[in-house]
Amino acid sequence: MKIGYLALMGDNGAHIRLKLDTDQPIALADFVAEFVGIGNQFDKFIAREYPDLKAESEIFIEEVRSGCIEADLVAWIVGGALSVGATAKLAIDFIDKGQILTKFVKDVGERISPYFRKGGRTKDASKSDLVDFLKTTKAIARDPNGTLSLEAAVFEDGKRNVRAAFQFSSDDARQAETEIGDHRRELETKIDENQERVLLQFVRPSVEAGKPGKKGGERGVITSIHKRALPILYASTLAEERMLHEKMQLEGNVFRALFDVSVNVELSATGKPLAYRITAVHNVIENGDEADLIDS
Repeated sequence: MKIGYLALMGDNGAHIRLKLDTDQPIALADFVAEFVGIGNQFDKFIAREYPDLKAESEIFIEEVRSGCIEADLVAWIVGGALSVGATAKLAIDFIDKGQILTKFVKDVGERISPYFRKGGRTKDASKSDLVDFLKTTKAIARDPNGTLSLEAAVFEDGKRNVRAAFQFSSDDARQAETEIGDHRRELETKIDENQERVLLQFVRPSVEAGKPGKKGGERGVITSIHKRALPILYASTLAEERMLHEKMQLEGNVFRALFDVSVNVELSATGKPLAYRITAVHNVIENGDEADLIDS
């Protein structure tokens, strides 16, 4: 069901205000993209920082005048067990919604602002994050002398109190477009890397049995690369046959042996290891010192 602006604002009127000051008119698509980018980042922020909550948001145009547009993003936050449409008073009593919105504005400012300088990067930004950042800066980047400000505010004693804010200019936005584009190309090319002579320990199937999302097949740990077990693949039939031969020659427990291998590490777009592709098997250490890492 649709709920009105005042009902969603709640008792303290917690909201995020987006203000665009421009010298020239803004293309409608760019204006909408601003809110799509901010809204997407808000959803990701809630999922990351408050996984037990569910958030919804709505955009309300506050004021439009020559050279200036103001719009409010009003969010309502509920516990996972509640229905979003169950009541007009949707914010949980023990949650300070103003505090959540304040934290979000600080977070999104910290994540976008590195791109305002040459070579700036947000290390954990994904390709979808970069798309959101680009949408957030696009309208101002096209304006010769514009500014965008984002504020988290509440009403206290009848007065609007800004708890957090950040602002950037057209020059910042144009620099961000360049840096975001470069970062996207970097992520697209960073799909794997080679590691020579590392120690691999296979994981017993029973160790990870029953864990959600775990696929079958061989898995192993290379502690110098990643602390968790990852799928094991082979770059060639020769590498697979050599590994099988070494396993058959072992007198002890294969899951307590350390295999000296060279691997190709498949990475996600953000650089997180996804799987090991063995390119060569060099040596085997039976009952290696690192074996207890898997059993502990």
